[in-house]
Amino acid sequence: MLMICLVFALAFCQASWPAEKGKRMIENFDLKDVTLQGDLRRQFDETRAFYLSIPNDDFLKPYRRRAGLPAPGANLGGCYISHSPLPQIISGLVRMCAATSDLRCRDKAIALTEDWAKCIAPDGFFFADVDSSLPPYCYDKWVGALVDMCVYADYPEAKSHLTRITDWAEKNLNRKRDYAQPWSACGEWYTLTENLLRAYTATGEERYRKFAETWEYTDFWKLIAEGKDIFANMPKPTDYTPWYHAYSHVNSFNGLGASYLVKSDRWRLDTLVKAWDFLMKEHILVTGGYGQQECLVSLDNQIIRIHTFGSSFETQCGSWAAFKMSEYLTTLTGKAKYGDWVELLLINGIGASIPTTADGRVFYYSNYCTSGGRKLNHDAGWPCCSGTRPQAIAEYHDLIYYKDADGLYINLYTASSVRWKRGETSIEVRQVTDFPESDKIDIIIDCKRKVVRFALRLRIPNWLASPMTASINGRSIEPQKDANGWAVVDREWKSGDKLTVTLPMAFRVSRPDPTKDFPAAVAYGPVTLAVRYNKGNPARLLDLEKATASFEPVPGERLNWRLKSDSNLLLRPFYQFKEGEPYLVYLDPTINLPASFSFTDRLDTSGEWRDSDDWITSNTPGGWVEFRVYGDSVRVRGYQFDDAGRLAVVSDGKKVGAIDEYGPNRREAASWEFTGLGPGEHKLRLEHLPDKSPESKGFHVNISSVDCGY
Repeated sequence: MLMICLVFALAFCQASWPAEKGKRMIENFDLKDVTLQGDLRRQFDETRAFYLSIPNDDFLKPYRRRAGLPAPGANLGGCYISHSPLPQIISGLVRMCAATSDLRCRDKAIALTEDWAKCIAPDGFFFADVDSSLPPYCYDKWVGALVDMCVYADYPEAKSHLTRITDWAEKNLNRKRDYAQPWSACGEWYTLTENLLRAYTATGEERYRKFAETWEYTDFWKLIAEGKDIFANMPKPTDYTPWYHAYSHVNSFNGLGASYLVKSDRWRLDTLVKAWDFLMKEHILVTGGYGQQECLVSLDNQIIRIHTFGSSFETQCGSWAAFKMSEYLTTLTGKAKYGDWVELLLINGIGASIPTTADGRVFYYSNYCTSGGRKLNHDAGWPCCSGTRPQAIAEYHDLIYYKDADGLYINLYTASSVRWKRGETSIEVRQVTDFPESDKIDIIIDCKRKVVRFALRLRIPNWLASPMTASINGRSIEPQKDANGWAVVDREWKSGDKLTVTLPMAFRVSRPDPTKDFPAAVAYGPVTLAVRYNKGNPARLLDLEKATASFEPVPGERLNWRLKSDSNLLLRPFYQFKEGEPYLVYLDPTINLPASFSFTDRLDTSGEWRDSDDWITSNTPGGWVEFRVYGDSVRVRGYQFDDAGRLAVVSDGKKVGAIDEYGPNRREAASWEFTGLGPGEHKLRLEHLPDKSPESKGFHVNISSVDCGY
């Protein structure tokens, strides 16, 4: 039944699809042709189950309430109304259905879309709230969802819903198009081009192509195309401060890919290639993440932010934008190198994230700060990333394999399989591996005919410690490297043939600024390694260039090493760290690490404290938080607010001072130093006092770090 429905849906949409003018060098498989296994399948199943478990009434409540309809269900709260992730969730569900034939996903997506459509006002107003924030952002997400309902589900009504909301958008969206400004009334307008061109391709309606041209981000794209410094050449408007929101600016590059397919204008593809080079040169961190504090900034500012902030990478949205960009580049150029970024993010980015909590708090930020971090979900429920997560995880199926007239491409090394029809022959290619915890991949060919000839192309990773080796059925071969960076094995294959590939890995050091020794991070092949150590700054103990000689493997723990000179120092994959475990990704021996919640053990807590990536906070006096610190002095860092209270500072039971966090403004960084603690280890307790400055409006207190000497 599902296949009949999907065939009908595709026939409905494809009947009017304009032919792509821009040529794809290689093609995607249908999502249903790829089967995930191993950790990617576990994460996919976990994510699918979570979104299926949320009642439809909860998702629809703000839309129904705004439309004056009965609105049962729970209040999702958090960011849900202003950044309602419902369209992305619908998109993720139908993609999951297309990948796995799970009718529950399709049925839920259709039910949500139908009931949302009942809330569209007569003039086409479709938002969750009367005072909608970021109208272009929300319109873009709904265009993407409705196109996916057309492409991946049996839902022809998607076209009429798209028409209605586009009628409103054409009349009402602000055309000012503030440069680089994500949060104005024109917020993230520069991401609209891609989904509108997808709508044009899916419907054949010229209005979407023309509307897409309205939102082309030509000022930004031209700076990239001409190789200019986007920071030095940023426009200087008088009524707002522009800044490059990282995820949405990377996502804007996907408009170049979509418009190249429609227009076949070589300038667009060339600019997309230059955008990749721009990102790789200075903006991609060891994990594949980018955009500290959600900003693309100059290299000097990146280093400052690595030292200062825990919001290192907007993990779900950032991975989604990078997946799409890499996919455009791979299919349009046929080059293997664009898979390297995807691999990093699957292992260290979204693939290393922790599950979403029942209240919609998602793993929003990865923390790579030189003062250490922990994996924590966002402190508010249902932000934008809670919608992007199912889209990005469904996209896994589109990233592993590609094909052309001559053969099959393996872009990612991961336990999985692909079903492929070559002429009249059905072929299944399986990867049996636990890569990256092993450097070997067995690629097994199953086909109905006795012999079938095709070229198998394997991406040659940029991190290889020595050349890739291969054997077929135990006999060594030497794959040929083609002009696009793939290792090619072109032969007649028999059912049961096994190609074994070995990808040698070794320690490597990654530096944001290659001209400076620090900050620096350690990787093993594509795997980002993080440090666990609670007795000071581990960077002071390490010679990063001699990691192989300095570490010994931990028996029974893959990709885990201990420092030979201090067995307390453990090096292990970032993806292996669980929620709340302290770790350190970027190292710098000059940093006095905070003996706080973000690195060494927080000993105990009393009262109502809330954790987030950059601080812990309390609004209720009477509680306290206790840390282990070392040495004679301690510095407490936090922020002053106009509604802030006070903290007592107690070391080993003796009060050594107090902190007043009141300030006339909001969120001004501050620090308070206390000395005379004496040598050795101490218990430092920060007690939330019941008094405050007379000028303060409240009792809020916060702690961003506790620095101590060693």
